[in-house]
Amino acid sequence: MKRILVLVALFAGTYIANAQSDLVGMLTKEMGISQSQAEGGAGALFGLAKEGMSAPDFSSLSKAIPDMSGLLGAVPSLGGGKTSMLGKAAQSLTGMPAVTAAFEKLGMNQTHVALMTPLLVGYVEDKGGKALSSLFSKSIGGK
Repeated sequence: MKRILVLVALFAGTYIANAQSDLVGMLTKEMGISQSQAEGGAGALFGLAKEGMSAPDFSSLSKAIPDMSGLLGAVPSLGGGKTSMLGKAAQSLTGMPAVTAAFEKLGMNQTHVALMTPLLVGYVEDKGGKALSSLFSKSIGGK
């Protein structure tokens, strides 16, 4: 019984990693960015969606996107140190300024945000349908 549970756990972990790498692979290929930039950038935009969506809608989005918690965890922390005024100000950023700051910390710029956004909207539509994609798009400032 233990062997079966271990195999199921390994298969589930592999499936999630493969599904996440599907998204990350698409972003790295389409945008010419690294894996960490793809993960952190996607996480930053999904974090923005979390701010703008209702809890039930974001829960639906999280179910459609493999390893949402891993992507959200890949967003770099903002700010230098907790004691500096600038560090505290950067840590309190929300909305698109936080996304832009995260992209900059990852070595990307506003153009990368503009390129990644429609790719993620399309991915969400493929995985969760048009209605969820529309909610996601609106939550990150799309139409």
